[in-house]
Amino acid sequence: MSEMEALFEYPAAARRRTITAFQAEMDAGLRGETSSLKMLPAFVDNPTGKEKGEFLALDLGGSNYRILRVSLPGDGRLPDVTSRKFSLSMEETTRDAGTLFGALARSIKSFAAGLEGAASRPLGFTFSFPIRQHSIDRGELILWTKGWSAAGVVGRDVVGLLNEALARESVGGVRVVSLDNDTTGTQMARAYLDPACDIGCILGTGTNICYRERADRIRKPLGSYAKAAMIVNMESGGFDKDLPRNRFDEKLDAESENPGAQWEEKMVSGKYLGELVRLAVAERTGQGLMFGGRLPDIFAARERFGSERVCAVKEDETPEAEKVRTILIELGVRDASSDDAAALRKIAWAVSRRAARIAAAVLAAAVTWIDPVLERDHTIAVDGSVFEKHPGFAADIDAAFRDILGPRAARVRTALTHDGSGLGAAVIAAAAGNK
Repeated sequence: MSEMEALFEYPAAARRRTITAFQAEMDAGLRGETSSLKMLPAFVDNPTGKEKGEFLALDLGGSNYRILRVSLPGDGRLPDVTSRKFSLSMEETTRDAGTLFGALARSIKSFAAGLEGAASRPLGFTFSFPIRQHSIDRGELILWTKGWSAAGVVGRDVVGLLNEALARESVGGVRVVSLDNDTTGTQMARAYLDPACDIGCILGTGTNICYRERADRIRKPLGSYAKAAMIVNMESGGFDKDLPRNRFDEKLDAESENPGAQWEEKMVSGKYLGELVRLAVAERTGQGLMFGGRLPDIFAARERFGSERVCAVKEDETPEAEKVRTILIELGVRDASSDDAAALRKIAWAVSRRAARIAAAVLAAAVTWIDPVLERDHTIAVDGSVFEKHPGFAADIDAAFRDILGPRAARVRTALTHDGSGLGAAVIAAAAGNK
C-alpha cells in the first residue's frame, strides 16, 4: 500500500507552492485577466450585525430547496427562522424558464400563505449556479450545472425571471431584492454574529470559496457600488495550477462530463471522492492485489461507490477493519478478506486526507491574501456534507493549517455553518435595503 498512499501525498512544501499559484490566479482574476478563478463580485459587504426586520429567503441549490422566513433581531441574538422544504421535478428543471420559475413562484405563494404577514416581505434569493452579477439585485446565469437545462435562462437575469413569475402567480406583496450564491450566503450568515468571519467555503457535493476583498483591488466594473469592501465569489473549484494530480485524477477528469475543467473540485468535493477511491481499488484489483484479482460490481462502474460510502469506510476504527468487511458484504462483496477491507480503508483515508490538505491550501491562500502576516483573527464559515460528516476532515484541515502557517494558524478557525445559505440570503436582503 505504500506506493498507493504515496500517490496521494501532498507535503507542506507542495502546499506552499499551491498557495503562491492560487494567489497569482486571484490577482489575475481581480484584474479581469485570464484566470482559472472567476473572481466574481457579489456586490455586498459583510453585515454589521445590526440588520433587523422580517425577510423571506429562497435557497435554491438543487431540485430539493427551501423557503424561509427569517426574523433578524439586530442585537447579537440568534435570528428566528421558520422554513419549509420543496422539490422540483425533472421537467421543471429541464424544460424552460417559465416552467422553472413558475414552480418556484407557486411554492413561495404556498409558503407565504401559511405565515401571517409573510406575503408582504422582501425576499433574498440564493441561486447556487454560476452567475455574473451586476448589482446586489441583478445577475445572469453563466451556464447550467447539476444536470439542469431549462431553456431561456442562460444569459438572463434570474432575479427578473423570478419577479416576473411572482407577478404571474399574483404574489404581489413579495419582491426579490437580492441575489447571492450558497458560498456568499454562508459567509454572510456567520458574519452576522461573528465580525471575524471574512471567508465562506462550501465543502460538500461541490466546493467553492468567497472572501471579503478591498473594493479598490477589484479591477472589474462595479457600477454605483460605493462601499470600501465587497465579497468576491472565486468559483474556486476551477483552480488548475500546481495541484498534486496523479494518474487517477487524470483518468477521472478524462472520463468526466467536463474534461479539462474544475480540477480542484475533482480532487476535493464529495461528487468525486468516491470515484477516486474506486479507480484506485480497480487498479489494485487488476494487479491481483485486492479481491483475489476479481473486481466486485460495486467498483466496476463509474460513480457507483459514492462519497457517503467513503465516509462510512472511514468511520471504522476496528483493528482488522471488521466494519468495513460488513459494509462490503452489504454491498454484495461476500468474499472480501480482512486485508481487502484494510486496504480499502487506507485508500479512503489517503484520498480524503489529500482533499482536506488541498482545501486547507486554497483557504490559506485566501486568508493570507487578506492578511499576509495574520495580524488578526479570521473565521472561515464552512458548510457542506464532506466537512460536516467525513471523519477527521475538519481535523485534517486544521493540521494542514498548522503545517503551512506554523504558530500563526491559531489565528484561523473554521466554523461549521450548517444551512447558512438560507439565513445568509435573508441577511443579504436586509443589506440590500442599505446598499
